[in-house]
Amino acid sequence: MDVLQSLLPIVLALAGGFAVGRFLPEKIGSALVRCILPLVWLLLFLIGAEFGEVILSAQSVGQVIRSAAVFAVLTTLLPAALIFAAKVRGAGAREGRSGGTHLQAIWAPLKECCLALSMVVLGSLFFLANATFMDGAFPLPSSSAVLMALIALVGIDLARVKLSARWFSWRVLMVPGLVVVGSFAGAMAASLLTGETMRTSMALSSGFGWFTLSGVMVGNHLGQTYGTMALMIDLFRELLAIIALYMLGRYYPAVGIGSAGATALDSTLPIVKQACHPDAVPMALVSGFVLTILAPVFMAFFLS
Repeated sequence: MDVLQSLLPIVLALAGGFAVGRFLPEKIGSALVRCILPLVWLLLFLIGAEFGEVILSAQSVGQVIRSAAVFAVLTTLLPAALIFAAKVRGAGAREGRSGGTHLQAIWAPLKECCLALSMVVLGSLFFLANATFMDGAFPLPSSSAVLMALIALVGIDLARVKLSARWFSWRVLMVPGLVVVGSFAGAMAASLLTGETMRTSMALSSGFGWFTLSGVMVGNHLGQTYGTMALMIDLFRELLAIIALYMLGRYYPAVGIGSAGATALDSTLPIVKQACHPDAVPMALVSGFVLTILAPVFMAFFLS
């Protein structure tokens, strides 16, 4: 039921945007799609504010952050490495070139990545300053509302993308499959490095970036400290996914989409649209949807 409640607003926003996009004049549709970029920056700022809230409320914050960082790095890098090794490139992937042109191509995503991380840092600093020194005098807009607006705009843009049966091929389904395998392999390695039990490590790694789900489910079963750790693991995974999408999305969209995990269906979907070729958006939708369904199933199993 929780999964359906989480999916319903996303599906409605995407479907509504898609339906509107089919009938909008080209000029109006293009103007609306141009709003995606500023809304992405706003969403990143709000994600940073949520991260600042977690840091401010966490107990034993140093140990929690260290363990969360270990889990996040391993459960992001190993799936990405598996997807890269399997040569799942995805539509719109571009071949790299040598020389000055290649350096120029690297600079564009590097600049975008730095800007994205700057917005996250600014959001965290704003929340900490607002909560500590101004007693919350400056409320922020809801990140959920901004996200739904972004997904609706992505739906409008998606109405202009031609879908085909190949997006539901085994190569596309390999992406979420390898994310699951890589995440569990990362959980095993993190268990050895942090001293957490294997079952707990598997539960902590089963959110696939869906931090609102993992924080609640793990917190209810293992206590607030573990709930905070699960939330931070998936927040870190989302931040790493943002870096991967901006750095690799142009040439290896499947790697970036795999790094995004379940968030490819929602919070990082607009970034997929911005950083990757438009033809990569259906892969993100399929992968994000599959992982969104699997996350609570695996988490409930390992927490039982």
